[in-house]
Amino acid sequence: MAFAVAEAILKKLAPLAAEQAGLLWSLKSDFLKLKSTVSSIKAVLLDAEEQSGLNHQVRDWLDELKQVLYDADDLLDDFSTEALLKQRRNEGSRCLNEVCLFFTRSNQLVSGLMMAHRLKAIRTKLDEIDENRRKFNLETRLQDPAAAAAAAIKRERQTDSFVPHGFVGREEDKKKIIGMLLSSTNDEQKIEVIPILGMGGLGKTALAQCIYNDETVSTCFQLKIWICVSDNFDQALLVRKMLESINQDKVEDLDLDILKGKLKKEMDNKRFLLVLDDVWNHGDYKGNWDSLMSFWLQVGAMGSKIIATTRLADVANHFATKGIKPHKLKGLSESESWFLFEQIAFKGEVEGGERFVDIGKEVMRKCVGVPLAIRVIASALSSKSNIVDWEAVRDKQAMFDGDDERKILGTLRLSYDNLPSELKPCFVYCSLFPKDSEIDVKLLVQIWMGQGFINSNRSSSALFEVGVEYFKSLLSRFFFQEPESDRWGNVTECKMHDLMHDVALEIAGVEIMALKASDSMEASVDSDRLRHISFDFERKLTQTWKAQDALANATKLRTFLPINTLYSGIDGIEEQNCEMIFSNNTRLRVLSLDSAKLESVPRSIHKLTHLRYLNLARNPMKVLPDEITVLVNLQVLILDSCENLKQLPRDIGKLTDLEFLSLVGCSSLKGLPLGIGRLTRLRELSIFIVPAASYYSHGPVAARISELEHLDNLSGKLKIINLELVKDEAEVKAASLFRKQHLHALTLKWSLPRRVFAGRDVGVLKALEPHNNLKELKLNGYGGHSLPSWFSTTLQNLVDLTLFNLVRLKYIEDDAGQFLPRLKSLRIGNCPRLVSWWSTREIEMPQFPCLSYLYIAKCPKLVRLPHISADIETVDLEYVNRKLLDQFVASLPPPSSPSRIKTLTIAGIRGLQILPQGLLPQLASLEELWIMDCPNLRSLSPPATSQQHHLTSLHFSALPNLRGFYIWGLPGIKRLPEWLQHSSNLQILWIKSCDGLKCLPRWLPKLTTLDTLYVDDCHFLSARSKSRTAEDCNYLRVEEPADENQLQKQEASEEEEEEEDDDDDHASEGEEEEDDDHEGELEEEAEGLPLGILSPRMWSDCIARLTCNLFQRCFLG
Repeated sequence: MAFAVAEAILKKLAPLAAEQAGLLWSLKSDFLKLKSTVSSIKAVLLDAEEQSGLNHQVRDWLDELKQVLYDADDLLDDFSTEALLKQRRNEGSRCLNEVCLFFTRSNQLVSGLMMAHRLKAIRTKLDEIDENRRKFNLETRLQDPAAAAAAAIKRERQTDSFVPHGFVGREEDKKKIIGMLLSSTNDEQKIEVIPILGMGGLGKTALAQCIYNDETVSTCFQLKIWICVSDNFDQALLVRKMLESINQDKVEDLDLDILKGKLKKEMDNKRFLLVLDDVWNHGDYKGNWDSLMSFWLQVGAMGSKIIATTRLADVANHFATKGIKPHKLKGLSESESWFLFEQIAFKGEVEGGERFVDIGKEVMRKCVGVPLAIRVIASALSSKSNIVDWEAVRDKQAMFDGDDERKILGTLRLSYDNLPSELKPCFVYCSLFPKDSEIDVKLLVQIWMGQGFINSNRSSSALFEVGVEYFKSLLSRFFFQEPESDRWGNVTECKMHDLMHDVALEIAGVEIMALKASDSMEASVDSDRLRHISFDFERKLTQTWKAQDALANATKLRTFLPINTLYSGIDGIEEQNCEMIFSNNTRLRVLSLDSAKLESVPRSIHKLTHLRYLNLARNPMKVLPDEITVLVNLQVLILDSCENLKQLPRDIGKLTDLEFLSLVGCSSLKGLPLGIGRLTRLRELSIFIVPAASYYSHGPVAARISELEHLDNLSGKLKIINLELVKDEAEVKAASLFRKQHLHALTLKWSLPRRVFAGRDVGVLKALEPHNNLKELKLNGYGGHSLPSWFSTTLQNLVDLTLFNLVRLKYIEDDAGQFLPRLKSLRIGNCPRLVSWWSTREIEMPQFPCLSYLYIAKCPKLVRLPHISADIETVDLEYVNRKLLDQFVASLPPPSSPSRIKTLTIAGIRGLQILPQGLLPQLASLEELWIMDCPNLRSLSPPATSQQHHLTSLHFSALPNLRGFYIWGLPGIKRLPEWLQHSSNLQILWIKSCDGLKCLPRWLPKLTTLDTLYVDDCHFLSARSKSRTAEDCNYLRVEEPADENQLQKQEASEEEEEEEDDDDDHASEGEEEEDDDHEGELEEEAEGLPLGILSPRMWSDCIARLTCNLFQRCFLG
């Protein structure tokens, strides 16, 4: 960290020594002397940081130095900020309010003298520290940060293809544990617990993940749940995490009994696999475990299994089921270790041959078979081509003697020491995030920027790209793991291994404090040295949260970062606490008040002149104070989901360093202030709002769309709304979207309902031509008859196209061209006049060779599909012309080479009476089939109206990969199709509003993989069930009704309805006598299938979610 601060100081000193600010206070010579001293100290800092891990005297010297360097950095930041404010005033801008000035005219001289005194005091301290360093004989190292960064980037690009995917040497461990999972459960134990025990870094989590995702394992459990426990074995927290794992959504922090009730509904009588990863023994873990185990025994089905990974033998032994020994994970064998090491360290050509191999094996052996240590140290060596560097690593590694854990931590620390200097503070800063947490990569790079960790010789607007390269370099060195990427291949989330987190914490010392919910707010704080603090509030702390308890004396903070604010935020920081934060911590660079329930932001925020990152998301304030515009160093301003926010500060254009302005979900915002176009460094502007003429009639003038002209650094996503309010097409053309080469997603929206000005819309859209790098385009509400020619000439790289609510659109284009050759996703919805792709119908339909997703809805006049790829995976046709469906079926390949479609949705096709010929036999890869709201559909089986199709139908027996079958709104369907019984992988059968369905088929018990049976609003099926007795239905599991009171009322009237049942039965019989022969067969089947025939085995494997009230009355007795 000290090296990074020294770098920042030298960077700031260069311009200050030449600026008028220095001459004004006669400080130029002081700046030059400070620069000389810092440069001298910086030359030995790399060696000092390495020695500090073993030499306490060097560590103390380095710690003292860091505090003085921080003070120097803050002082220089003050000088730079005043220079910027003075420049603003000298440019002739409007006189700023007195409270907004960092220095008022009346106190500039006094402030200047005070800063001069601070500067001289800092110089004196640094001279003393520089003198003391001579007794340590520290090595001088000169390093070019730009060259190191370039080398880091190069290494990262070389690494990816050589890093082995998956793990090495764990095949036998995997086989043994899977065998335990699939074996029959001990008669005495309904649920078995299998602990995996081993030291950190051995790969316990990787092994558990591999087992968890194994296909054989997945087919044997109806429910799989993965939660990371870490060091907080709290019942309510774990239950909530289980619910989130099941539903893939955030769960509100509720009372434990309520959470358990919700979890019971999800797990009741299901055979589940639960993985508890990284369990520790903090708190009353035994009592909490016993309570949870008792709960799981009540709700789980026979054969459920739990895997728990832990480093602690006492935890493993307490969790293990009687008769099951914890599986002890050992280190890799020497041959396995060398294979892993060799794959990473020797990925490129190196000189030295056998000598490198010999040293590599010595280093590898010190890793004692721990995969994490092998990967990290091998990655560090992979960039070193000099044998002397390899020997130096080997010799330093030998200094870490002791037990295996010490050797491993020493090896990881050595890998840190071998990082390029610019990456070291970035890694250490990550200790702010809780262990096992998912780290948002965008946030991480932004706060790295805020702390000044990113060095670049490029323009300052490229800082974010360099920060992303820093992250990739750390990822390639295994300092991060488990990366998650978005659809464009950008890594969005990652994790840090516990051991790497331990290394970062050790290096950070008292400078960084990561406060958890389980910690005491009165925990000891070294207020003079604490620089960065985070709050991991996984549960609400309404009664215990007092900001002043942790911050009263910590006045040198640079980071204030709440984590997990989506749960509870910081539960409402009162304005007085905000005032305290602003007044006591004027050195803050990074400040997040996300979800703090702030109704107003105190005007004293102007005191935070060092601020680079400000997050005010999810707060109810209506306005931001104009004083924010004094924060001239601000780079990131996050205002997402501030739903009451009506306007931004009028002088926001003065924040010329701003790179990110995020306004997602600011629904009350009606426009952006005039001057937004001055923010030429903006990389992200999530939304631009074309204002109405009346907007800002009593306030600042609204920005017109032409202010986008000079924002050529915009990247990522941009949404422009209210385009119907554009009055001058020349303004739109001035926006120059065609120059925004870094944008990859663009949304253009005209509001509806409105009086459509088709001619103006055409001109506006024509002027909004984007750059040809665009990957995603969404048009909503456009009123033209066709799309402009740039669709075929410019969008050659487009991957995703969405056209919604284009109510006057008749043709996609007037003339045919090379149309979107890279398109993968096409969505067209509510285009009621759309007739064809081209205005000339004779022209061949467009080709989409890469298309994988097709959605067309509410386009009744469209009767032809484009030529689509044979690799398309998802097709969704809703409320379209019957001819379009037929044309889709005709485009499918023959059954001999079935399509790769995995999901098919057919909905709202009124004229559909039978499924098109050849549809189902050509969908062998289908995994989900949705058929909805087709009132005239009579059969779900393949038709056979010709000899050819009859033969095809005879050969068709099942959809072998089908996992979900969903039908809704099909009153003409009287039976489930016979082919469904042969769908051996079916997991979900969902039936709703199928009034003609008379019975559950006789073969239903054959669906042994069925997880969920959902029946709702099927009146005929329900009525026929009313005569069944409760005894007939003992094995049908039903969730409790949504409305208990309603059910009780229904049960109270049961006796009155019994007399009507007999009449209903006779009436039903009379109706059935009028049915044709086919319906008679259905009746015979219905009479032959008492619901009690569903075996205990089946219904222990199958949850029947029957929400129809009549079913509930019948089956609940």
